[in-house]
Formats: sequence, structure tokens, C-alpha cells
Amino acid sequence: MISIAQPAMALNAENVPGPDYKMWNTRKVEKKEDPVWVMKNVATVARSATGAKLKSLVINCHGYYGVVKTRKYWFDETGGGFGLSLGQGITRVNVEAVFREIAGLVDTIWIVACGAAQTSTPGGSGDGNLFCCAIAKTVGCDVYASTDKQSTWLLPSVPYGKIDGYEGKVYRYKSDGSSELTAY
Repeated sequence: MISIAQPAMALNAENVPGPDYKMWNTRKVEKKEDPVWVMKNVATVARSATGAKLKSLVINCHGYYGVVKTRKYWFDETGGGFGLSLGQGITRVNVEAVFREIAGLVDTIWIVACGAAQTSTPGGSGDGNLFCCAIAKTVGCDVYASTDKQSTWLLPSVPYGKIDGYEGKVYRYKSDGSSELTAY
């Protein structure tokens, strides 16, 4: 389990299998919600926190996967890194418009979504590395995300203020645009 610095907010997408994460402020995000509006809500919550900002924002949702044409095999493969299924969705096309709403209001973002940092199409719409880097640069904070599929379905619950940990390779994206492999 990873302890999340408080005050923190958890955004749990409505279609994510439980258990949901519970933080100082927790909300369920419905599929019909505009992600810009969701981040405006996060900004309001952040401004009401001690110090007028959140130490952490946890995004718990599905990651978008897409079909990747490869020469390695005669068939197509699916790969992650195409964005986040939070509300109506966040992709490289709208990432800056969505996350600029919370610029300077969050110290660390923890993305718990399958393949969020995976690079399926380098430089293209399925480049999770560039996607996560854009979030970090736009908000001006650290972002943690994994390249692999995530799983919480075996856990009956996750204690308040914690996330269950990551599967696979986890990267830390910094506000200066750099990234590093982490021990999470």
C-alpha cells in the first residue's frame, strides 16, 4: 500500500471496479461529466484545503487502449497510453485544457489506470509517456503512472488515505518534463 499525503482528493470513475479510494475529499465521476468541469471542481476543493492546495490527487479510472499496427506480428495488437476514461475522457488532444484548471493547486497526481504511461504509438495519440509528461508540465507537479494493467479486484477494501500500489513499471513525471523509473 502507498500512503497518500493529505489533504488529498480521490476521483473514482463510476465504471472502475472497487474498491474505491477514500481521501480527505472523495468523489465519484460519472461517465457523462465533462472532464474540464471535473477539474474545476477539483480546483474549488483544492482552494478550500489547508494551504489552499492539495498535496495529492488520485485519479482512479480505466486507461484507454487502442489498436496498434505492428510489423512484429501479422495481426494487430492493443496497447495503452491513449488517455484516461474519466468522465467523457481525457486524451492528448484535450489534456492541457483539462489540467490547466488545477495548475499550481496540486503537489502530486497519482494515476491508477491501466497502461496510462505505456507508449504504444511513439509521438502519436497512444504515447502515454508524452500524455503523462503533459499533465505534469501543465499542472506543475509530479505525476505517477504505470505502463501496465492495474488490479484491485482481489482487495475487499483499501484503507483511508492509501492506494493499493502499482503493477508493472511506474514512472515519475516531473514538472520540468523529465521522467524517471520509480520503485513504486
